[in-house]
Amino acid sequence: MNKIIKQKLDEIIDLEVVVSKKENAYKSIETIEGLYGVDLPLEYKEFLLEYGGCFIKENFMYQPIEVTPVTPEDGFDSIGGFYGITNNSYNIESIIQTYKGILGSSVMPIADADGGDLICIGLKDKYRGKIYYWYHENETTDEGGKEYYYLIANSFEEFISKFSFHARKKNANLDDIEIFLDEDLLKD
Repeated sequence: MNKIIKQKLDEIIDLEVVVSKKENAYKSIETIEGLYGVDLPLEYKEFLLEYGGCFIKENFMYQPIEVTPVTPEDGFDSIGGFYGITNNSYNIESIIQTYKGILGSSVMPIADADGGDLICIGLKDKYRGKIYYWYHENETTDEGGKEYYYLIANSFEEFISKFSFHARKKNANLDDIEIFLDEDLLKD
């Protein structure tokens, strides 16, 4: 794995949240590749073996290439964590089984996004190796239907390199705040 990407991952992964890995990760990767009939991109396989099934620290976000319908005005999106070869609810194999019928075989879910959306890696054709945001409010098909994928990065390594610390500003308009005091509080 690229040393710079490894350093970035060490910076953004929340090591306080431990995710137990399955023992035979190579066999799980082979199973996933067989299910889709592809070889997963090498940098993503290396990530699965080293880090898969991890959570991202709060306030570490990325700027996508294409803005999604849910990207805030500041242009930064966030994820909760990456699916991996684990023994818990972040198990990528069970996530794949849940979404393969919806997503088809051109992309595979690799992380959760806010609001039930997914981060996916492209597996075939024009999608191969690229990272996409899947907007779940609309259906997606491989057969030429309208697609709801938004390009985040041109590779997995580029996606990881896009993460940076970004604290969202909370805009509060003080003119919109009304204070009501009980009359008992106003008495001496």
